[in-house]
Amino acid sequence: MSTTENQADPVHVSTEEEAVEETQAEQSKKSETSGMHNSIERLRSEFDKLLGVAVEQGERALDKLGMFGNEAVWIPRVDLLELEEQVQVAFDLPGVTADEINITLAGNMLTITGARETGATATSGQTVRMSERPSGTFRRSVPMPIAVDPDQVTATVQNGVVTVMLEKSSTVKPRQIPIKTTKEAGV
Repeated sequence: MSTTENQADPVHVSTEEEAVEETQAEQSKKSETSGMHNSIERLRSEFDKLLGVAVEQGERALDKLGMFGNEAVWIPRVDLLELEEQVQVAFDLPGVTADEINITLAGNMLTITGARETGATATSGQTVRMSERPSGTFRRSVPMPIAVDPDQVTATVQNGVVTVMLEKSSTVKPRQIPIKTTKEAGV
């Protein structure tokens, strides 16, 4: 036997420092991966919130995001009530006449548009010191909470409040179902 055959392969003994460095490198890789995953999840969560707000508030959310473009559009305040047989929508539009309002119903989206001039524009020799009342074009779309009958819609205006009454669709109205006994049914 030669002396080279009797010698064992060298064994590498790692020091405590090397073990710590390897563990830290593994944790760093894991944290980078989980950090990226957390960032994507946070971004997805924020996007979901934004979509939720857009669905709930409709055009008001788009206006706040600046997605209406350059035209100055103001949004009237609205109340939405669901009654037993109807849906009632009331818009605050002081100073607007019925001739200046356009109301449409497309699917389950009620939209009101129009224009209002308040007279707070300055002419020669005048200076507007304060102007808080919105004027110009207005637009507001309100999703209906339930299916409505497009043929059964009425609108009235009184004291600056436009009230739109929409009949619920007959398929969604609750109805009483009579119960027959076996004698009445002929069984």
